[in-house]
Amino acid sequence: MTLPNQLTVLRCIMTMIFVVLAAIPAEATQNLLHWKIAYTIGIVAGLTDILDGYLARRFDLITDFGKLMDPLADKIFTVSGFVILSARGIVPAWVTILILTREFAVTGLRAMVANKGEVMAASAIGKVKTILQMLVLAVGGAIWVDWLPDKTWWWTTMLCLIVVYTVYSGIVYFVKSGDFYMKEI
Repeated sequence: MTLPNQLTVLRCIMTMIFVVLAAIPAEATQNLLHWKIAYTIGIVAGLTDILDGYLARRFDLITDFGKLMDPLADKIFTVSGFVILSARGIVPAWVTILILTREFAVTGLRAMVANKGEVMAASAIGKVKTILQMLVLAVGGAIWVDWLPDKTWWWTTMLCLIVVYTVYSGIVYFVKSGDFYMKEI
């Protein structure tokens, strides 16, 4: 297994650890240390996405496994982060539901394309969407662990922008892949 693919698998494992630590109620410890550890693990997991993509492209280590699993690992990570932040009252539930809907729809599209014998790699717009979502998660996580002030106008603005871009990127995937799913309708 190539190093980029190992980093992708590591991101999935780190996401599971993040979720377990984030699910522990604040009252379980008096100092939010477990949440701060979860947040730090989340930041490192996000950085593995940047690193695995760079290594795969730089050293020509692009594989079908990576084309399929890297975007899936990104979705698992970002969706987990948004669900946790919604559970903690940092992100409104409707934002997380919208993001989940887009992620499931694009994953379904990927499965349909894969069923036709092709692999749909992440597009540039999808990669930008993931980076923006991870930035929102980083800021939301900092609010969650009390490293940034509670929600302000700029936080609301960030959430609105990520919602618009997430929906836009989903629409682009479906428009560009119309020939794959239009035959099925």
